[in-house]
Amino acid sequence: MLAHKDIPYQSKTITFIDKTALDGSGVKTVPVIQHDGRWVSESLEIARYLDKNFSGNNLFETPLAAHQAALINNWIDRNIVMPIFPMIVTDIYDALDAANKEYFKETREPRLGGRKIEDMRAGREELRSAFKANLGPLESMLQVPPYLSGAQPAFVDYCVMGSLMWPHIISDFDPISESPIIKDWRMRMFDLFDGLAEKAPRAV
Repeated sequence: MLAHKDIPYQSKTITFIDKTALDGSGVKTVPVIQHDGRWVSESLEIARYLDKNFSGNNLFETPLAAHQAALINNWIDRNIVMPIFPMIVTDIYDALDAANKEYFKETREPRLGGRKIEDMRAGREELRSAFKANLGPLESMLQVPPYLSGAQPAFVDYCVMGSLMWPHIISDFDPISESPIIKDWRMRMFDLFDGLAEKAPRAV
C-alpha cells in the first residue's frame, strides 16, 4: 500500500520474542506504521490513514468504499488467513530459532485443536483441496478484470496479496496451487512496483 501511494518508508523487523521496535506503539502485532509521532495498526486502519493523509493513488475510490472495506477485511481474515495457518504452521515453526520456537509452540499450538505443530504437515493436501472452495468469490471477481479492484489494484488486492505473501515467504507449500486464476493474479501482483513482492526475502 505504501508503494501504491508512492510513500517512502523505512522498515524494522520484529520477532515473536523481541518486539522492541514496537515500543511506544501500544500494540504487539504487525502490521503497524508510525507517522508524525502517531502509530496506526491493522491493515484496514492503515489504508484509511494513508488515504486521509497522503494525496494521490487512492486505495479506496470513495469514503463509502473505505467504510465497506471492513466487510472485505473480515472475510479475508476468516476465509483466507485462518485456513492457511494450519497448512504452513509447521514450516513457520521450523524456520524459527530455539527461543522463538518455544514461544510459538506455546502460543499457537492451542489453536490447532489439540494437535501438535510437528504433526500438521500430514493432511495438508486435503486442507488445500478444501480451501479451493474459499477462493471461489475471488475467482469470480477475476473472470474479466486483471485485479480484484478492477483495472487497477487497490486495497482488496493488497489485503489478499498480503495474506498470500505469508505462505510464499515461509513455505514451499502453495495453498493456491489448485487455482490457476488466483495464481495468474498473484503473478501480476508480483510484477507491481518493479517486482517488490517477488523480490521479498524467503525462508525457503
